[in-house]
Amino acid sequence: MSNDATVTKSFAARSNNIESETVKVTGSRRQHLVLHHGNELLEFDDNIHILYFSEMTISRLDGNNRHFSLSWTIGVTIEINVIEMTSPSKQLVLNIAASIAGRFRGKTYGLLGTYDGRTDNDLRSQNGSIISSNGSLEQIHKNFGVTWAIDPSSSLLYYEAGQTPEFFSEKNRVFNASFIDPITTNNSTIHNSCNINATASPSSWNLAQRTCYYDLFMTNDMNLANASLMAGNELLLIQKNQRNPPSFKSSLPLSMNLTQGKQVSLNISATSEYPSHVVELFELHRPVNATFDRNTGIFRWTAISGEHYLSIGARDTTYNLISKHDITFYVQANAPITVTTTSGSNNLVKEANFIITILGLTLLFG
Repeated sequence: MSNDATVTKSFAARSNNIESETVKVTGSRRQHLVLHHGNELLEFDDNIHILYFSEMTISRLDGNNRHFSLSWTIGVTIEINVIEMTSPSKQLVLNIAASIAGRFRGKTYGLLGTYDGRTDNDLRSQNGSIISSNGSLEQIHKNFGVTWAIDPSSSLLYYEAGQTPEFFSEKNRVFNASFIDPITTNNSTIHNSCNINATASPSSWNLAQRTCYYDLFMTNDMNLANASLMAGNELLLIQKNQRNPPSFKSSLPLSMNLTQGKQVSLNISATSEYPSHVVELFELHRPVNATFDRNTGIFRWTAISGEHYLSIGARDTTYNLISKHDITFYVQANAPITVTTTSGSNNLVKEANFIITILGLTLLFG
């Protein structure tokens, strides 16, 4: 790989919930994918594809540990595809896509821009300055990209033995970026690999073609270029059709605090913005002894002490668009009933005490 190329090898995220743990996804030096939730190392058993936590779920979307979805209950989803590069050496890199709920419109910032429908304010530096997209690549890199470099003192990333945030911060400081636009070159082999017409002007290339051309030129790695081409085409398709997945009823809770034995009944529904489309509900996970009717959307459960999860998916059957809603149940155990028996000659009193004691045992151990 060229020394001028930059790839993503590690990802970390955490919501601002006080109980939230940091999720870390890293391509290790041994070419293994390492997942952490807090300090816990995560592994998927062969028959397990979803891991549930109070604030999020982690889904394995294939059987090869190469495609994952991280979904937070606040309405943020990160999809990660793991790409195995082979040129010039074998290594794992991450292709990352992010989607957020509409309620965050106008409330985002960072390298991915501002989610407000405008393109003129996406290049906003960390201090709030807006950088012109008409500037040179070097100006954009210096005045926008570098300002979002990770602060070693607050890094959330996972570091292997012998690695430190300070080490990578120093590597970033001395890194000499290349500001030569490869699009200005004319490489027929790359044209063919990226589905670009040989006579087409670079100004007519779409996002997927430009990204593919750049990645292949800089890395000479077909796996990375193909992944970029596929991701770019998928994004263009979404933009063209403005296809949004079904929306769940806004009144559905994200969490519920219950007491043991509480009867829970929820009416779960989701609708499509396309009136003629059919939305199907399906169950991803439910608490033990709970029932869910996918036809009526009725969920019923008698609460059991502990922490439990419900995850329901909704599929637009026309476009195969899928969304999901997760609910966390925090169930408090009932306090034990303490019975004080009294001695006496009254048989009625003794009988009453005996009955209460048996009921207490039933509540405690039944």
